[in-house]
Amino acid sequence: MLRRVGFHLRLPPSHAAPAVALGRRVPAPVAPAAPARGFAEKVHRQRLLDGGEEILTEEEKVEKDNIIKDLTKRLSGPLADEHGNIPTGEDRPIAIEVDGPSHFYANSKRYTAYTKLKHRLLTRMGYKVLHVPYFDWRQLRSAKDREDYMRAKLKEEPTEWLDPDDEKYYMQGPDEGEDEFSVEPDKSSLRPAPTPQTQTPQAPQAPPQAPPRAPQAPPQAPPAPAAQPPRPPGPKPSKSKPLLPPEHWPPCPPPPKRP
Repeated sequence: MLRRVGFHLRLPPSHAAPAVALGRRVPAPVAPAAPARGFAEKVHRQRLLDGGEEILTEEEKVEKDNIIKDLTKRLSGPLADEHGNIPTGEDRPIAIEVDGPSHFYANSKRYTAYTKLKHRLLTRMGYKVLHVPYFDWRQLRSAKDREDYMRAKLKEEPTEWLDPDDEKYYMQGPDEGEDEFSVEPDKSSLRPAPTPQTQTPQAPQAPPQAPPRAPQAPPQAPPAPAAQPPRPPGPKPSKSKPLLPPEHWPPCPPPPKRP
């Protein structure tokens, strides 16, 4: 209780005096109330995929939910709202993909893995992805044919799978009489790893003896050269004349006179 004494206010000794700032009464800070006895703090338990258990307090659970919400919004793409929801049905924007030869494997009409992954990501982000293959577009000669082709293309409702076999592999199990199998490498082509073996000391072996040589025949004399036929008679080759000494050489002609 407050008592008015003159122009001053007095508080009973059982109450703490409140702080005063600029003529206004400011309440004193109140400490958080301690949990009542007999009641434990609330925790959240969740079973993990690896078999472990996650135990979070109330504050940690709120912080984790905010992080998951923020990551979901960022990873959902530009079309998602604050809760990570993407547009569906007729609200989806249309994205037209013009597929050239690089979108297919060589000499085939099968889409490459890169093109199929791009189509799936855009579909997951909320786009309605339509594809125009180059081999279909080349068959359209007139502008009327191309317009009709695009009008029919806009009415399609594609899924996230470009290849039906991919959807069957990821979403459905094997059919009746169809078993899943895995290819294992041929064991005959694999070399076994060498196992360490303990070597026992062996007695020294005698050096191997060379086998006896067979007697060789004496070397034979080379065959005599064959007799050459006699040359027919003819003139004897002329012999070159002996060189004259320098004193018998003819005189050199005088050099020509210059004009």
